[in-house]
Amino acid sequence: MRHLGWKMTGKMINSSAGGLFLLLIILISLHALKGIFSLSGHDRAACSEKVFVRISGDIMHPGVYGFFGPPNREELLSRARELYPGIEKDGLAESILYNSGADILVKSREKGLDFIFKGEMSAFNKITLGIPVSINKETLEGLTAIGGIGPRTAAAIVRERTRRGGFYRMDELLSIPGIGDKLYKNINPYLTL
Repeated sequence: MRHLGWKMTGKMINSSAGGLFLLLIILISLHALKGIFSLSGHDRAACSEKVFVRISGDIMHPGVYGFFGPPNREELLSRARELYPGIEKDGLAESILYNSGADILVKSREKGLDFIFKGEMSAFNKITLGIPVSINKETLEGLTAIGGIGPRTAAAIVRERTRRGGFYRMDELLSIPGIGDKLYKNINPYLTL
């Protein structure tokens, strides 16, 4: 009887060890498959470009949407959960792409066709999303959204921009009184031409 009990315990130990080994193999396999599917070159390249577009108007879910690259009209409307019920798409060409910082307003007509009006997000929204603002296009108020640029410095930038007919290189900002090397280094990541 004692001998039989020992054999039962030995079989139970072998069975448990085999089960743990099998479980370990399954977990390692799942981890390897996860790595293969989530780290493919296509996914990494797609995720490296962050494009944010704000969409509002006659759509179900207005808001700011992130994309892996510049979206076309169809992708915009799809992400915003399509138009209100009863409004149809007009089937226009989908070749126009929208860049990061675009502000899209969708308005419908009586016949079910829709219009899309494109503008730009405010500088405050762009800075929050990590989108650089244009020193050649941004308003005085918009430039103050950048940390370190107050109303005086923004006014000086706008005056110099007008005098020059626009900036051609970012380092031209260093010629503006109040913008030294340290401030230039801090604001440069938030600006673009």
